[in-house]
Amino acid sequence: MTRRLTIAVTADLHWGHRHGQDATRALADFLRRRPPDVLLIAGDVGTGSLYEDCLRLFADLPGVKAVVPGNHDLWVSSENDSFDSLDLYQRLLPEASARQGFHYLDGGPLVLPEAGLALVGTVNWYDYSWAIDGIRRHFPDEEHRLKSKRFTRGKHNDANFVRWPLDDVGFTSLVTATLCRHLEKATTQAERTIVVAHHPPFYGLSFPRPGPPVELDALLWDAFAGNVGVEQLLARYAAHVSHAFCGHTHRARHNTLGPIQGHNVGSDYPFKQLLLLDWPSGAMEEHQFGAPL
Repeated sequence: MTRRLTIAVTADLHWGHRHGQDATRALADFLRRRPPDVLLIAGDVGTGSLYEDCLRLFADLPGVKAVVPGNHDLWVSSENDSFDSLDLYQRLLPEASARQGFHYLDGGPLVLPEAGLALVGTVNWYDYSWAIDGIRRHFPDEEHRLKSKRFTRGKHNDANFVRWPLDDVGFTSLVTATLCRHLEKATTQAERTIVVAHHPPFYGLSFPRPGPPVELDALLWDAFAGNVGVEQLLARYAAHVSHAFCGHTHRARHNTLGPIQGHNVGSDYPFKQLLLLDWPSGAMEEHQFGAPL
């Protein structure tokens, strides 16, 4: 018989941001009062040392804990020359996660055999594939913005703080291939899989749109939100994947990819969202801590 679990999912805690710390503390207090069997954090935990500081808030929870990093978690300052974003992703964040009792899902699946369930995760990334055709069609002279990450108003901060010997296409290829291996492994070890990503793993969980975007900045946000490859990968494993969770956009969404139930958590800087999934029934509770400014 499959063990029943309460799986708590949150994202975009951005620990250290002045508007959100009280909301994150309230979320942690709630979980101490109602400890889940599993806690999943879908990225943007905290930049620099704040990543581990945030995980420490949940270290005393008795259940299983797992995390994927977000793009903000990979930021390094221009003054730092002892490590880059790739070293942060591959070595330093896994070490910090382990110290606080969290399984770093980008390093491998976490199998819960008593529940017939595997947890698979990825930071995910963007290779512009969700928008490059639209940019080439509507703004053929603006494709250079994909590399500079410069909008018509302002600049994507990943261009300022993600520092590594890679480009976006190369890192997207790396994490997609890793996710593929982890999903293949999960299918041999558990009946069902839950996928946790930071960047939305399929387009229906990205920014809400009334229709295909045609403005340049909207197309650029789509370009930096996810990628076609992971969406195709989930579709390939759809018979095995029950749920997919993500964050990044700060917009709560529910959507489906075939039979996969997808949820974008929807936390923002001043308030934090928590989803409680009853496994295996699929029933869901939503809780919000803090309020919009």
